[in-house]
Amino acid sequence: MIPATAQKRHIAVLYLVLLATPTSLSANSTITVIPELARALGVSAAEATWAATAFGWGGVLGAPLTAALLRTRGMRAATLVNATLILLGTLLVAGAPALPVLLAGRAAQAAGGGGLVTIAITLAGTTSRAGAITAGVGLVGAFGPLAGSTLSVISWRVPLLLSLPALLAVPAVLRHAAHHGSREATAARTDVIGVLLVVTLVSALVLIPRLELAAAAAAAVTGLLLTLRVRRKPAGFVPRPVIRSRAFVTAAAAAGTLSTSYFALLYTVPRLLEHHWTTERIGLMTLMMLTAGSIASLSFSRWTSRLGAAVTRPVLLTTGAVAVALPLLSPWPVLVVASTAFAVFAATAAMAWYAARVGEVVPHEHRATAVSLFTLCYQLGGAFGPALATLLLA
Repeated sequence: MIPATAQKRHIAVLYLVLLATPTSLSANSTITVIPELARALGVSAAEATWAATAFGWGGVLGAPLTAALLRTRGMRAATLVNATLILLGTLLVAGAPALPVLLAGRAAQAAGGGGLVTIAITLAGTTSRAGAITAGVGLVGAFGPLAGSTLSVISWRVPLLLSLPALLAVPAVLRHAAHHGSREATAARTDVIGVLLVVTLVSALVLIPRLELAAAAAAAVTGLLLTLRVRRKPAGFVPRPVIRSRAFVTAAAAAGTLSTSYFALLYTVPRLLEHHWTTERIGLMTLMMLTAGSIASLSFSRWTSRLGAAVTRPVLLTTGAVAVALPLLSPWPVLVVASTAFAVFAATAAMAWYAARVGEVVPHEHRATAVSLFTLCYQLGGAFGPALATLLLA
């Protein structure tokens, strides 16, 4: 898929895994500290849950902001900005005296972390390498609640600092950028209006569960304005050749749908099992299933180049459908919890496979932007899934 000469330029995949996985660990550890956070800062539990919303919002902002940086400033600048956001956010969280400061810190952490995930996927280059990253994100994220409950013994703030280890991989990325440059960076001026419209659109979409009609109306208006912007400026922040690509639209839709179903099941399945198993057993079984699904995704991603689209696509879509069907149709708790294994397999394997295809089908000058926008569609599932779960369980 990629010439041998290009493969020599690849950064070690372990650095990319380290770059991407701490964000998922930090995201999934949040929920375990909500009660202690509320008591410490003197707010209600409902107000404290904004810490999770802020992280989800910041995470989806990281992709479009990183796309703009990659296109106009290159890999080095994009990496440094995202690393700075994580560091700044961590400092704010560590010393936040009040909830607004904490929310600002969590949003900054997530924006930087989401940007580093985008950079890791962009640098992957092959499906198997992207599969290692996405499987690692799923696997490490599965340990988030456990890490949160364990580390909260030290302080409720410690689980909120788990984005920081990603900075250990930053020097390797900077060395790679210095040696090989960034061919995607151009001297073109940043399409500020396009960036603002995308940021506003994803912000409105993420806030729909919180603000409902107001956010939905804002999303509709911004979506219309963004469409007009793309027509008026086809080479802007959202390039017309990218969104006119059938392969890109298909990949983005599939990844977004599978990601949404995965995160919805992650929140729904434990509630469905409350009357069958103890909380400890539910947590253990879910962890085992997510681990199994992530490992299966890693193994499958290594074979997709040999299996081809005719096999890979049906496998991904079928496993995604099975994941949704099991909680609806199965009377046995073990099969209900098994849905999370199918879901994480489908979502993470699809992310790896489709990301590589997106990089192949769009014009080279738009590759980094296309991968970033595709990653954004996947990350939106992390915001839509929990909201969907809330509606289903209401």
